[in-house]
Amino acid sequence: MNNAYNRYCQQQSEVSRNEECLINIIKGFTIPAGLPWHLVDEVYIPINCGDDFHWVLAVVVLKERHIRVYDSMSRRRRSRPSSEIQKLAKILPTYLDMSGFLDQKVHTDWSTIEAYRDKMANPFDVQYVDGIAQQTIGSLDCSSFVAAYAEYLSDGLQVPNDGLDAKLLRKDMLLFYENMEKQKLRSRTQPTLNIHDDQSQIP
Repeated sequence: MNNAYNRYCQQQSEVSRNEECLINIIKGFTIPAGLPWHLVDEVYIPINCGDDFHWVLAVVVLKERHIRVYDSMSRRRRSRPSSEIQKLAKILPTYLDMSGFLDQKVHTDWSTIEAYRDKMANPFDVQYVDGIAQQTIGSLDCSSFVAAYAEYLSDGLQVPNDGLDAKLLRKDMLLFYENMEKQKLRSRTQPTLNIHDDQSQIP
């Protein structure tokens, strides 16, 4: 009995930590861009579909309460969304509410958006985007395609329906991470300039 109770307490603690993490992400406290969700129109979320070991890109269109899914294996996809996408669609309204998202009025007065009126309990709509470039069946290039989709969309472009070269995508990703590591190394080795608060102490 004690063991079962301890397991339950550990699970509740983990759920609480996950909830806090999600709310902090929505508020912009723990994401690299440092922007809370109420200041943007779309949020890009790479999602791992655990059963298939496959990555897709979910684009949360906040003003429409809508999730667009970009899947590099959509031609083989079953008619229903993956369980991970379904979970995201269900939990988003709860965490947006808990984070105070609808109370925000900078950039957008979210309380006046028609899609949110009397619908906070409803899951977000989900749409799988058709007619986009697909990976070769049997390849492990899904993460490269997710990165390419995100790059096209963030540049305001449509994802092409063909012509994405997996080898070039992998090369681009390697160059990107290599440059990131170089920047980190430079920032660690750059000398810092000490500035005196009290100017009278400077000779």
